[in-house]
Amino acid sequence: MDAKTLELIRRAADVEEIQQLMARYVQNVHKMDYLTILEKLMAADNPEVSFEYMESGMYCGPEQVRAYLTALHESFQTPRDKTGYMGLQHLTTPKIIVSEDGQRAAGEWTILSPWAMQACPYPGNARKLTALWFIGRYSNEFIKVNGEWKILKVHLVSYARTPFEEGWIRQPDAMRIPPIPHLRPDKPPRYYTYHPDCVYSSDNIYNWGPYLPEKL
Repeated sequence: MDAKTLELIRRAADVEEIQQLMARYVQNVHKMDYLTILEKLMAADNPEVSFEYMESGMYCGPEQVRAYLTALHESFQTPRDKTGYMGLQHLTTPKIIVSEDGQRAAGEWTILSPWAMQACPYPGNARKLTALWFIGRYSNEFIKVNGEWKILKVHLVSYARTPFEEGWIRQPDAMRIPPIPHLRPDKPPRYYTYHPDCVYSSDNIYNWGPYLPEKL
């Protein structure tokens, strides 16, 4: 078998391993088990590690990421927080690129998912259990640690969180992730929320970036 074929096989194996890693990540999000994500799936001790969860902002470095994911995990551990809660994440349209040396990778996935959680479905309303559509994107980075792929950076942005009966034109942004009172993010959040009055194109090309480069 020639070198080019071996390289293609290696890259295909890397892509599959990263897909399976993200599947395990999402399974633990569904279970609200952010400690397993931290301890089993992330390169939590790498100084480049970071975690950005929509409007919560970006937490950078091992100490900050550990503090944020621990607090996020604990916030879901009371019956009140779990009553009626459904926060599924269905990942689609994967794009994964692997570096030439096979030690780093980046990937993006679009999300279209049904949610049920406490939200403010209409301006001025109190938070109440609401059926929502969630549309967003993961743009993550990965690194090999002792021959095993780990998540290095999680970046989740939201395009719309809209009540099921309203749709994203009438009410594109019905909720916010509550902040962690005792933590301050290292970088502010990035907003890409849909609004019906915006034009999402440049040079007549629709743009829902940021997008991954073609090569690392």
